[in-house]
Amino acid sequence: MKFLLWALVVAVIVAWLLRGKQAPGVATPSSPAVKPDAGPEGESMISCAHCGTHIPLSESIVAASGAAFCSEEHRRLHAGA
Repeated sequence: MKFLLWALVVAVIVAWLLRGKQAPGVATPSSPAVKPDAGPEGESMISCAHCGTHIPLSESIVAASGAAFCSEEHRRLHAGA
């Protein structure tokens, strides 16, 4: 009986260690997704001139006045106000 208990403990430890090893370059669910062109510092964030939500600069919509918005609807609403 003692042998079976130790064998079970060893099998669980070996399975745990083997599951932790994955092929190199495979992303785990806990690793953050980073764009390769983002660079080591990341991307600049700006706030929407209408609602104040922070968005990446590359995803913003810039009006002729130079103000940045998170969506076309906020650009349109801000221009009408």
